[in-house]
Amino acid sequence: MEKKPQWRRMLVSAEKHIERYVFNWVVLFIIFILLIGDIFLSLVLPLEDLKLLRFFAYVGLLALWLHATAERTAREELSEQLKAPRALFLKDQGAVYQAAAELLRKAREHPAATEIILTSLRVPRWPGGETTPEMERYLEEKMRILREGRIPVRHIFNLPDEPSLERLLESEPGRLAEERKGIAFLIKAFARGDDLPHIDVAAARKVGVVFAFPDPLQRAWNAMGVRIDDPEIAEIAFRYFDALWDDPRGFLIFDRGDLKEEAVEALRRALGGEREEKIQILNNEEALYQTAVEVVEKSMRIRIQAIGRSAPGSLQFDPYRERLLKHLQEDMRVELRRLTSSDLNSREREYLSRLAQRPNAALKGYPGKVDAPAILIGDQEVLIALRDRPNYELRRGIMIRDEKIAEMFREWFDQVLWADPSLIPLKEIRQIGLLPGALERLEGAARGVEVVLDQNRDGAAYHRAREVIEQLVGARDEILAFVTYEGVPPPSDQMEDESERYRQEREAYYRTLLNKVREGAAYRRIFAFRHREGRVAPGYVSDSVLGHAREMLRLQSEPRLRNLISLHRGEMRLDLHSFVVIPGKAALVSLDQPQGPYPSLDGVLVFYQPPHADLIRYLEEIWRNVLSQASRISEVPEREMPES
Repeated sequence: MEKKPQWRRMLVSAEKHIERYVFNWVVLFIIFILLIGDIFLSLVLPLEDLKLLRFFAYVGLLALWLHATAERTAREELSEQLKAPRALFLKDQGAVYQAAAELLRKAREHPAATEIILTSLRVPRWPGGETTPEMERYLEEKMRILREGRIPVRHIFNLPDEPSLERLLESEPGRLAEERKGIAFLIKAFARGDDLPHIDVAAARKVGVVFAFPDPLQRAWNAMGVRIDDPEIAEIAFRYFDALWDDPRGFLIFDRGDLKEEAVEALRRALGGEREEKIQILNNEEALYQTAVEVVEKSMRIRIQAIGRSAPGSLQFDPYRERLLKHLQEDMRVELRRLTSSDLNSREREYLSRLAQRPNAALKGYPGKVDAPAILIGDQEVLIALRDRPNYELRRGIMIRDEKIAEMFREWFDQVLWADPSLIPLKEIRQIGLLPGALERLEGAARGVEVVLDQNRDGAAYHRAREVIEQLVGARDEILAFVTYEGVPPPSDQMEDESERYRQEREAYYRTLLNKVREGAAYRRIFAFRHREGRVAPGYVSDSVLGHAREMLRLQSEPRLRNLISLHRGEMRLDLHSFVVIPGKAALVSLDQPQGPYPSLDGVLVFYQPPHADLIRYLEEIWRNVLSQASRISEVPEREMPES
């Protein structure tokens, strides 16, 4: 909307003066009439009546004055609002900068201004040093606000090339960083070219907004614009701005007085074309392992899935491994989680032993052989290495450079792969060296069967059985225990002394079974006796087992656990040892001599699925067949003989 001509504005002003002049003379005339009337009435009326009349006359005159003044003021305010220009067309770039400078000045002086936003979305190949008086005034007003740091200011730039970035850094952010100013100033820069909307805004909350438009025909930047002195329109500009600001493709290069060097370097790479190449194909071993070294060296959270088959050595592989070991040693803040295969050759064993000497590394083993890609996850990159047949060498790969994708892969690794209960722990964080027997257990699990012997009588079999239960049993799994007893107490001189360590491991195993019930797993136990007169009582079973059975009955009395626990007595029909079945996952078969109430656990065989799915299913069927004719145990120890 254009301004009114000068003569029109002068005419409006003259009308206002004439209106005030006439109004004042009318009021004076009324006062004069009242005074003349007062003199005349004082000659004919008593004094008391005259005082009352004067009082009412002056009160009426005052009310008339106040009403006229208020009415005229409201009319003038309404007239001013209707006549005030709400929008002003800006015909050229100079007018745009002049309006922006005026907006910043008003915001700086306005008591209610709370934030300023600015955009430069169509930055051309910045012409160095070419400015205008209007642009200089705009920059002066802006720097004054930035140095004061009283009003928060956010500015978005869309840069076309590296020289534009360098010129930007030499201007406001560079000067403010040197002066340690700009404590309320933020800059976000993009490298998106014509991909961004090209309507620039300069807005101040509670004040107004300036919209600047390019001229498509002249390819001119901010060639025209509109100034709107309306806080509500300014809020619309803030919505438009916030949508751009929240775009994750932007780089926050200046943050409240701090020039962010890492973000600047990332933006520089993006302007150079590196960021646009988010996916890179690696066609040879040299490129593959060189890229892997680069990912390792600049990452603090490293995840490696290496569960494929072991391959012969590579000339490029050893330098990569050495660099990883050195990176872990040089910076203890680095954390490595590595998932290894169960297919271990001598070189892989030696490398795992060296990794185990780093306290900031954690290792787990996958009990199987799979032809899977190797995956290296860094802080901002993901490297997927593909294997070639027939030697399963890692020769090619794909590099994905994207921080959010790397975060998604890391979350998948930690919450899905690393949390898999079937994995074999090899080493924990802050621990030095591999867990005793960890590699042997991993190789045994890969074959589908694991043998654990308690040669030192220190509860090793109970210890491993507890680990298997902890790792494999989830909230909806079942634990089916089948324990056999001969029912004939052995002579006291044949009783074997138990070590304290053995008793501790056994009690820990029993606690684990009960804890799994509290976590939501079902735990069901059958006491199987060869003789019908056998019962769960002293002389038939040990005191430790009686105590465990009492705990089972106590848990069964809790309403929420009633359906998750059961205790039965059955008859042993086959010459079977005791066993525990985790349906669909594993079976643990004891290696002991079930003689009397105190059979010791000399060892355990662990059969895993899928290699031994048939055996696991067969033992489960035996357990359920015995259960079909078993009787429920309601008290421990059982005091009555079972019926014939």
